[in-house]
Amino acid sequence: MMEVAVPETLHMDSSQFAMLLFIALIVGAMVFSFLRRLYVQWITYWRMRVGRVGEQQAAKLLKQEGYSVIKAQPAGRMTMRVDGRPVEISVRADYLVTGKGKTFIAEVKTGDRAPRPTHGDTRRQLLEYSLVYQVDGVLLVDMAAKKIHRIEFEYAS
Repeated sequence: MMEVAVPETLHMDSSQFAMLLFIALIVGAMVFSFLRRLYVQWITYWRMRVGRVGEQQAAKLLKQEGYSVIKAQPAGRMTMRVDGRPVEISVRADYLVTGKGKTFIAEVKTGDRAPRPTHGDTRRQLLEYSLVYQVDGVLLVDMAAKKIHRIEFEYAS
C-alpha cells in the first residue's frame, strides 16, 4: 500500500484552525442571511400577487352577486386623539360598492384564517373600516370559498 505524503503547508495548529472555523461561521451566517432575505422577498411577492389576483376576482364576484363597484382602493381618513392631540389616521379598503340600496366597504381576503370574520385581525380591520367609512355595512369577500359575508356591527347602548 502506498502512503500519501501531506505537505507541511496543510498542517494547522489549533489557533489557525480556530481562525478558519471562525471565518467559515461568519461566511455561513452571511450566506444564510442573504438566502433568508431572498426567501422573505419571494414570499412577500407571491402573497401580494395572490392578493392582487384575489382582488380582481373579487370584483367579478361582487358584480355577479348584484353589487356595483364605485371605487377600488378608496382612501379613508379619521382623527383620533392621543393624550388630547389629534392624530390623523389613513386607511385604504379594497372596494367601495353599492348594492341592494345600500353602500358597503368590501374587504377581500385569501388564505385560511383571514377570511373568517371572527379572526381577530380581520374583525378589527372590518370594525375600523365600519367606523372610518361610515357605510351601511362591510362585506368580507372570502376568495377561497367564493363567498361574500355581510358584516354589520351592533354597539351596546
